[in-house]
Amino acid sequence: MDGLAATLYQNLPFPVVVVDAEARLVSHNDAAARTFGWTRDACDPAGTVVLEGAAAGALLARQAAGGRENTHALCFRHDNGTTFDATAHVIDMPDAGGLPTYALLLRSLLSGGSHGEQILLGQRIAAALDTMTEGFAIFDGGERLVMFNRSYKERCGPARDAVRVGVTLENITRANIRAGMFPGIREGTPEAEAMVRSRLESHRNTDSGGTVFEFGKDRWIRGESHVAETGDIVALRIDVSELKRAEAALEERRREYLSLLQILPDMILRFDRDLTIRFANDKYAGFVGSTTDELIGRYLPDVSCSLEHTAVLMDIDSYTRAEPMKTLELCLEGSNGQETWLLWTTVAIFDEGGVCEIVSTGRDITEAKRQQQQVEAQTKELRRKNEALDQFTATVSHDLKAPLRHLSMFAEMISEDLHRGDIAELPHYADHVRKSAARMRRIIDSLLEFSQIAYRIATPKPVSLSDVVREALVLLESHVHEAGGRVETAPMPEVLGDPELLKRLAQNLIGNALKYRRPDTPPVVRVYCRERAEGIQFIVEDDGIGIDPQHVGRIFEVFQRLHRDETVYQGTGVGLALARRIVESHNGVIALDTQYGPGARFVVTFPQPVKSRGNDRGRLG
Repeated sequence: MDGLAATLYQNLPFPVVVVDAEARLVSHNDAAARTFGWTRDACDPAGTVVLEGAAAGALLARQAAGGRENTHALCFRHDNGTTFDATAHVIDMPDAGGLPTYALLLRSLLSGGSHGEQILLGQRIAAALDTMTEGFAIFDGGERLVMFNRSYKERCGPARDAVRVGVTLENITRANIRAGMFPGIREGTPEAEAMVRSRLESHRNTDSGGTVFEFGKDRWIRGESHVAETGDIVALRIDVSELKRAEAALEERRREYLSLLQILPDMILRFDRDLTIRFANDKYAGFVGSTTDELIGRYLPDVSCSLEHTAVLMDIDSYTRAEPMKTLELCLEGSNGQETWLLWTTVAIFDEGGVCEIVSTGRDITEAKRQQQQVEAQTKELRRKNEALDQFTATVSHDLKAPLRHLSMFAEMISEDLHRGDIAELPHYADHVRKSAARMRRIIDSLLEFSQIAYRIATPKPVSLSDVVREALVLLESHVHEAGGRVETAPMPEVLGDPELLKRLAQNLIGNALKYRRPDTPPVVRVYCRERAEGIQFIVEDDGIGIDPQHVGRIFEVFQRLHRDETVYQGTGVGLALARRIVESHNGVIALDTQYGPGARFVVTFPQPVKSRGNDRGRLG
């Protein structure tokens, strides 16, 4: 044989023996050595008779004359002394001297089952392999194709003709690249060479469990390589296109799910029983100043800085199957002093071992809380209005009747004197009518002023108390001059409030201090502030006649006057009621310091804004 013929002969996947006219062995290939048992070291079967029975030479001559395409049943001798029946092609191959020589190509086993596993490509085995939907091929140690089934060849599409016995895996791969079986890979490019290396490495790496690659249009193949006992490599090509399409559909749904979680306005967090973060959406990651990738796998308490608030949510043992859900409202304040309200809802997921995961959602309810507080404030204001209305009704029924009675009485007296023709007392009666009307006008004006303040909802903003007192003193300048007194002030801070109402408050308190002074003693009024835990105290104190502590319970009510003689201390009894209404509209408290003396001291306490608690961000955990 020439070199090519010898190579093909040795690499044929089925047994081939060459015998002379007496059926004595002349040569054989590796497959025949495995089939006949000639694989022992130092075994030289040359000259061995391989056919059972007499007249083997005549039999071979007749069968060869029938044509090489036919198969014939023959009985062969195994090296161990047994026999087996197999079909074979008999091909006449005269040697150089013209003597008859025959090549026997064994195809399928007919009997002698102990040798069946050595017939590598019998007709029955080939037919069975062709029924497989998976591609099946065997490569020898030189990566040359030894055998393959129909599916393996057909999967190569336009490159199917390159799949032949004896062709190397590299050549088959390059033929597939040429035929465009690897999408996006063109022959002669670096990508093509990288693909060849990748396929060869995958083929050689028999312990990898296989690789998946795109092969043809919209097709995906999982390639597996396994080492046979003979040292050959069995290659499987399994079509996983449906699986890849299912995976792609699942991935698309996963992306849609993640997109939905990312666009939700809520913060979403999932952690396991060990408090290890398994998922966090962008909303939560942004809230804690991180990214979703950085958070995955982190220990939840390491991420949070408000454990005292949310420890109850992380108490894994507190979740039960009967009560797997918890909710918690948190009011937290950032470094800028702005409050943030969060509503956390957690749901536990259970497995056989108890709680396996916690899914948490955090919703910003700051606006809802603000509206709730506004409703509560409006409700409180409405209650105050109703109280003011009740007081107004009582005042109309009592305090307004006094001047009306005076008007009615003196009008009747004037009428009677006129009827008698006695006019001597008319000027006196008319003076009483005029004073009663003036008092009634003052009462009505005071009631109107009180009512307007009672129904007013302040819009708070920073107001300097020093500026408020300075403007009030401008309005009281004539009163200070008339009393011959002085007002001492100290620097004062800002409070949240309405500047006009606060000016009216200062004007009323300082005005009262100037009014209720000791006879023949110039009054001294002191106005200053003190900062206390409960808020800022605005204080107005004087050295006047003071107030008996027994009246402290009613001095802030409408028309409650402790001094009935208006010739000495004029007024309607509305001033302190107005002051209380102004203070209450600022969520403050006004009180008389009963321990102070001589004189009177009024203390107004304004609540201070809650100071920042640093970097407390209200994070879950």
